[in-house]
Amino acid sequence: MKVAICHDYLFQFGGAERCVESWLEMYPNADIYSSFSIPEKFKDSTEITKAFEEGRVQNSFLQGIFRFKFMQKFQKHLFWIYPIAMSFLKVQNYDLVIVSATYCGKNIRLQNNHKVIFYCYTPTRFLYGFVTETDQKMINPILRKLIPFFTKPLRILDQKAAKYLTKNGAIWVAISKYIQDNIKIAYGVDSQIIYPPVETEQFTKLTRKADEIEDFYIYFGRISFHKRIDLAILACLNLGKKLVIVGASSFQPEMDKLESLVKNHPNRDLITFAGRVSDLERNNLLQKAKAMIFTAKEDFGIAPVEAIAAGCPVIGYGSGGALEFIQPGVNGTLFEEQSVESLQKAILEFEKMEGWNIDNMRKSVQKFGSSEFKKEFEKLIE
Repeated sequence: MKVAICHDYLFQFGGAERCVESWLEMYPNADIYSSFSIPEKFKDSTEITKAFEEGRVQNSFLQGIFRFKFMQKFQKHLFWIYPIAMSFLKVQNYDLVIVSATYCGKNIRLQNNHKVIFYCYTPTRFLYGFVTETDQKMINPILRKLIPFFTKPLRILDQKAAKYLTKNGAIWVAISKYIQDNIKIAYGVDSQIIYPPVETEQFTKLTRKADEIEDFYIYFGRISFHKRIDLAILACLNLGKKLVIVGASSFQPEMDKLESLVKNHPNRDLITFAGRVSDLERNNLLQKAKAMIFTAKEDFGIAPVEAIAAGCPVIGYGSGGALEFIQPGVNGTLFEEQSVESLQKAILEFEKMEGWNIDNMRKSVQKFGSSEFKKEFEKLIE
């Protein structure tokens, strides 16, 4: 098949980009259309790097702006132009087009394509109120003031793009039940669910022994304002618990804010910002951590599923995608409110729980494996 993958942007290797990687494994000669790309961010992805090297990635005019390194720090400030830039790209004469988007990817132009699938990670959060007030307060003040001026016209563009995809026969696919509900609210469209690919097989190979577990908690994954890592930091500081934070942000002010919470606290030595680490180091931490703390209201949540597959329980916020994989008492526990107090209570309750069955934990997330993702996608195409 002649296949095209239309993705919002390629500037970080996160969960959505792992979906792109999986599709490239399924369709090694697929072309990619994106608003802009930063190839050096994908050194860890053989398939995406190969697509760059073979010239199979086509970008919008934004590439001319962001190819200058000093301009890349303005990515978030230029959010309003992304849908316009994407609408200048035309995808035509393909057997299969996969639109992979949270935002501007759906603005692609289509012509003479046999089958179109829209894999929706979430309706654009800031356009439909899926970002909480607390999250809004954590956004850069300049951006926060600008957003209301752009929301209405961008929502009109977004709705137009959604209707255009439907008119072109696109099959809508959501990454979770939570997102399926949000798609219905935002666009009035029915969708089916295919969970994103998680490398569960890689993590189930890790050994985890009760006598090797150490007295610390872990957070790992991409760092972003909506993930609310500040809650984990403050809860652990207040309770005197060790926390290792693995990961980094593409937006330095976010890291600065988190580090400022720790800087002058008397328990500051309990919090470790490990940054990006090798897979071997991450796996070693997962084998020894008491639990992973997952504070986000996430669309799905790949990192906590990886933790569970490794046999590491998860203390997660009981909303969004977490409700689809955290089974209290089986592979973790939930806290009710996205607050420091609620998380502290959950941590203390977790420490009273015993007898985690690692085999049962791993079985609970088998359906989220990358092989299942490919199998479900092939069924959809057939």
